[in-house]
Amino acid sequence: MAGKTESDGCGAVAHRCREMYGASAVRAKGWQPNLFWRPDGPGNLFGSLRVNPWELEILLAAILGIPAQGRDLLESQFPGRAGFIERSIAHGELPLLGYWP
Repeated sequence: MAGKTESDGCGAVAHRCREMYGASAVRAKGWQPNLFWRPDGPGNLFGSLRVNPWELEILLAAILGIPAQGRDLLESQFPGRAGFIERSIAHGELPLLGYWP
């Protein structure tokens, strides 16, 4: 999962994360966009991701109670990681997500 290109599916999952972030259940957490994204100027708080997009997608999907599309991919590369993120959210905790360069 090193690197971040459109061809590896990162662009699609990043777009999905941005859409899920706007859901009321996620916004109710009070998390500011800069927790997950690097601002791209004063008018764009959603520049580039600062956290692993597949981990963020799993986190947001867990909050919304929907299946995460990247769950199997993350589990195949880091067994147990998706389950850990899901359990953390279920317990009301915000797990530390992997840094995204």
